[in-house]
Amino acid sequence: MSTYTDNWGLRYNLPTFHQQIEVAVVTAAADVQNEATSTPDHANRLAWASWANQNSMAAWVAFGWPCAMNATIQASYKADPTGGSIQDSDIQFVVNSNLEAVVTAWVAHPPPA
Repeated sequence: MSTYTDNWGLRYNLPTFHQQIEVAVVTAAADVQNEATSTPDHANRLAWASWANQNSMAAWVAFGWPCAMNATIQASYKADPTGGSIQDSDIQFVVNSNLEAVVTAWVAHPPPA
């Protein structure tokens, strides 16, 4: 199988992977809700966190490809295609690393109310 096919399978066909991303997003949202108000872009981050907590089944989707494209996660998936070896900490790292870009995109293109 090609790397692209593997990445697509990881992104779309592995429910446990989706669950891990969703929990990582809710964790990131909780962290935002507890951050200092002096954090840059805090108001937008807080609005996103509130939305993400209420809409976690939609909020995780923006992080699906970044997680599927991470080299460490890919290596874990190739070693164990069931996804059992994908570490929560690796997914949390990717979610946290992409949070600012996701919040910026969410502010620019908010979901319908």
